[in-house]
Amino acid sequence: MKIQIYGCRGSIPRPNPEMARYGGNTPCIEVVSSPPQRDCVDGAGCRLSGRRIILDLGSGAVDLGQKVMGEMFQAKKRQQAAKELPNGGRGERGKSSTTPDDEKKVGEKEGAEKNNGNGSVTPKFGGTILLTHTHWDHIQGLPFFVPLYLPQFEWTIYGPRGIAKSLQEILSGQMQHDYFPVRLGDMASNTKYQGLCEDMEKGFWLDGNVSTDCDHPTTSIKVTSKYLNHSVLTLGYKLEEFAQIPLPSTSKHLYRRKKRGVSMAYITDHEPFDHALANGGFTPRDPRKPNCTADQYHVQFFEDVDVLVHDCQYLFSEYAPGSPTSKEYWGHSTVEYVVEVAFHANVKQLLLFHHDPQRTDDEMDELLSYARELAVKLEEKCGGDKENIRLKVDAAKEGDTYELDPYVFLDENDVSFDGEVLESKEESVYNANDEVSPPRSVDTSRQCVLLGFYESASGPIRDMLESSDNSPKVEVLQSRDELLHFAEQNHPSVIVLDNRLFGCTGFEFCKVIRTEMGEWGKNVPMLVIACPGEGQRARLTAERLNLDDFIQGPYSPSYLFTRIQVSLLRMPLRWRRAPLPENESERLATLQSTGLLDSLPEERFDRITRLAKAMFKVPVSLVSLVDEDRQWFKSNQGLPDASETPRDYAFCSHAILTDDVMVIPDALQDERFADNPLVEGSPNIRFYAGCPIKVSSCEDGSNKMPIGTLCVIDSKPRDLSEEERRALKDFGAMIEQELSNNG
Repeated sequence: MKIQIYGCRGSIPRPNPEMARYGGNTPCIEVVSSPPQRDCVDGAGCRLSGRRIILDLGSGAVDLGQKVMGEMFQAKKRQQAAKELPNGGRGERGKSSTTPDDEKKVGEKEGAEKNNGNGSVTPKFGGTILLTHTHWDHIQGLPFFVPLYLPQFEWTIYGPRGIAKSLQEILSGQMQHDYFPVRLGDMASNTKYQGLCEDMEKGFWLDGNVSTDCDHPTTSIKVTSKYLNHSVLTLGYKLEEFAQIPLPSTSKHLYRRKKRGVSMAYITDHEPFDHALANGGFTPRDPRKPNCTADQYHVQFFEDVDVLVHDCQYLFSEYAPGSPTSKEYWGHSTVEYVVEVAFHANVKQLLLFHHDPQRTDDEMDELLSYARELAVKLEEKCGGDKENIRLKVDAAKEGDTYELDPYVFLDENDVSFDGEVLESKEESVYNANDEVSPPRSVDTSRQCVLLGFYESASGPIRDMLESSDNSPKVEVLQSRDELLHFAEQNHPSVIVLDNRLFGCTGFEFCKVIRTEMGEWGKNVPMLVIACPGEGQRARLTAERLNLDDFIQGPYSPSYLFTRIQVSLLRMPLRWRRAPLPENESERLATLQSTGLLDSLPEERFDRITRLAKAMFKVPVSLVSLVDEDRQWFKSNQGLPDASETPRDYAFCSHAILTDDVMVIPDALQDERFADNPLVEGSPNIRFYAGCPIKVSSCEDGSNKMPIGTLCVIDSKPRDLSEEERRALKDFGAMIEQELSNNG
């Protein structure tokens, strides 16, 4: 894993000669997964490189974009040179026979290629972009990142999932006509946008060089995420790279993945949850206790990483709670806090990041020296050797690189599970064998926030919650009895309380919820706003009650709004896999016996789906066959770029469980489908209607087996009348008639 810094300055770019050594560009880091353990080359003589991951697109992304463009042009020159040489440019044992003289022959032929000379499509360039949040200093390089404008590139951009707007809508804001001459939609690259929520456990996988042609160990990267404490929804990321050991060709699997790898965490724009810790005093979690504080939970996310990149914008003297120039609630960390949490997390190397825009190079040197002194003191305090400090502390500088080798501890017995054989033509960030759930969203319009405000002003936060298009229901009450009655009857999604209420304290109310209201009460997120003067004893009470947050000191409505957003977005996933039919083995055997799977399109089926699409006035009509781990489209009207989806995604896998037409008027209002990727993303399914297609069983001809559906899909909510349902069943019967003619 190679890490390179392209921007590490916070808030605003600073092209200042007094800041040149550390750099003035705002956050942008490139991470490239490791190449195969031994040198391998592709057909053009290019050494196989890893997957590119970009962390944030601050102004540093401009230089990174130029580098990416240069790599693309060089790769295309080599590809063109290889086509003009015997044997496709491959020498002995697959090594490139391209010479500098050969490369000169290609001249200016680095334009877009139709194919690589043997009919196959030239691989696309691109990678994955992980945005922590959408404040300007983290996205202002996006409009100037040239690879987003070219069709040769494919990108997936991840970022925090919002409540009212999608990630794509938020990013397009800074490129509106009033602010910028080019719009987000004008970018010609194949770019997908995906909102993420916190996922500290399963995450998702980005595979590096997994190739059946490579006999040497390769790698894949696991991405997990955690909410940070900032003024808007912000995610921190952890990247873990694991070696994958190839298996013999006789195995049904491609590789085994090792248990231990190398890792980095990227934590920028984060403020201590307990502001008192800004001056140190962090206490590691006691494993004997079931609960932990928010800061201990934060530290748990990056325990034992090799490299921690952490926001460290202030000294405590600058953070200065209560002073006229205080930076409290600005959403950033202090060096005292960061060094301490990194030390207790057993981090190997800490990179101070998000440098204050006013801090010069000389002042950065002083801050770094101070941070290293703190690490020495912590080592001595814990009985260590000050000459052999476990935590190495550096400050990020533009251009610096750090390399982590996932093969160092490679042991063929040190593996955890088998990996699926990956398809060679299509890459996916999800590997079903790893049981990794895709990023999810939450429809907050069906959720409820209960505000128990007796002293605090409810107006500002209520207005903010209710101002969005997808706003939750908000209820404001003051007395103990009213609050308890509402909570028991309505089970709100989040509870926010003053610690002084009419008839009890907030803590007393929370205790009743936790102990007397069943499973919901044990798990509902609760936030308590401290009374003036409440200190450590109150915080310990909050910990015992397992509260999501205990807010002390003055706070802004936007801060509280963000804390509520985080709690709302941590609600359970609203996406359910269809159960398997009782006769699944017989059903699959029957489907295979039809010979339809992976067959060529047939006009007899396409004619029916065209008619259904026209009659129901929908953009999509399909004949979908539900296979063991996928749904495959025998006839497809309206989804030209899709031939199948995973079975987990398939509405049709639910429809085959019924004997009648299954109608979903609005998928966003259905607990089975609201967070399904086909609802959250393209084709943005809102309405679905599917008629099961049944054929005679291959084992018992008197039984009918559902092998798939005829379905119609729309991106707008709607319903079917009884007459329309009968018409859809008639179309389904026509499909069944065509299938019976096969025999």
